Amino acid sequence: MPALIRQWFAAATTGRRRLPVSAPAVSTEPLQAKVTADERDAVAWYLKQAQNFERFKVQAAEEKARIADRRSILSGGITLAAVFGMGALGLLKRPNPPAVLRVNDVTGKVDVLPTTANGRISFTEKTDRHDLHTYVELRESYDWETIQDAHSAVMLMSGDQEKSAYDTFIRGPSGPLKMLKDKWRVIAKVGSITFVGSTAQVFFSRQAIPLNVAVRRPDPTYWIATVAFARVNVPEKQDEQDIDPDGFRCTSYIVTRDWTRAPADATPDGAASGAATAPPAGGAT
Repeated sequence: MPALIRQWFAAATTGRRRLPVSAPAVSTEPLQAKVTADERDAVAWYLKQAQNFERFKVQAAEEKARIADRRSILSGGITLAAVFGMGALGLLKRPNPPAVLRVNDVTGKVDVLPTTANGRISFTEKTDRHDLHTYVELRESYDWETIQDAHSAVMLMSGDQEKSAYDTFIRGPSGPLKMLKDKWRVIAKVGSITFVGSTAQVFFSRQAIPLNVAVRRPDPTYWIATVAFARVNVPEKQDEQDIDPDGFRCTSYIVTRDWTRAPADATPDGAASGAATAPPAGGAT
């Protein structure tokens, strides 16, 4: 009997354990569906942000590349401008012509002769200066051995009036052929040349040299030749073209003493007190 009671209690206890009191059942399907949708939204948001970030990086890289290209183009333009500027300065910038000093052998005074303005001179002016330089030195110089060639050149480069004046002077009784003969030599050297319209002033010196060493050499004298000139047709003969290739013609020739460079004791007749008288030359009207 006691054994039967124990079996009955054991069966009742086991039944209670198998059938516990449980809470009301709650469905989990809606919760699982909600979590899954949130996760999907989070993944989509993350992917969208990642795409935006990558797009921003690409745009930033492209902007940097554009800025670099612009800087390269700007630097290249500045470099080219600098190169062209230096080239232009090299062509335009020229050194100033050197100063030309003229020393008076008598007084020792030093004059600074004017140089070409801005380093430029026209071809016509350069030709005029050359022809004036040649004409005055030929007309004012004298040498017994070369007077015939000098006479022919001066006659060719002179107008009709000056031809007559020069030829009359050379062959006249007071001309160098009669006065100087083969005893003296006169060397004329042209200095500065200035222009006043179509007229030129040629500053020159004249040095008489005695061929007899026993005769004292006189001091050089300084003169100003006022020359009017023109251009005519180029000579047709070859020998005349060699002398006067551009048709230079002296139409007027006047010589005066340059008293600004004369000795202090010089007299208006051209001789200095106690000095040897310079022989005649030039034949100016």
